[in-house]
Amino acid sequence: MQGHEGHEGHGGHGGHGGGDGSHPMCAMNMALNWSTENVCVLFDFWRVNSSTSLVLTCAAVFLLGYLYELARTRVRSWEKSLAPSGTVVSANSGTPLVGPAAIRSATRWKRALFYGLLVAYSYSLMLIFMTYNGFLILAVFGGAVAGHYAYSSDEWGSVRGANCH
Repeated sequence: MQGHEGHEGHGGHGGHGGGDGSHPMCAMNMALNWSTENVCVLFDFWRVNSSTSLVLTCAAVFLLGYLYELARTRVRSWEKSLAPSGTVVSANSGTPLVGPAAIRSATRWKRALFYGLLVAYSYSLMLIFMTYNGFLILAVFGGAVAGHYAYSSDEWGSVRGANCH
């Protein structure tokens, strides 16, 4: 007895993942790759296992990147519409430079909620990017570029880095 009591029945777990054999393990790459097998995208059930699933996934990821830019632009426009006329607007963030007391509490909560949702959205895109899968990286990049082109304003100050993607 060398401290291993009660562990006799633990054989055959196969690495503790997918022990029932229904799904192979998700591919976990830490270097740029072009894999098309067992690439999990955000969730275990969203897998790339064929050319068809790769094309559909890339289209969905492109759309997610594109829609992120739309959402960011809409939130920025909504925030600008809240500012009283004549208010100076920050060139970096598009957020009105108005003191917290001048903005109603309900509006501040809405702004905070939209901010949180955009951060979660951008982190999700970052996690897709961190699959290190070249196809998915190009889809995130392409969606961001196309969305920025479609929804960027004519204001020079509106060009800034995305939250995470």
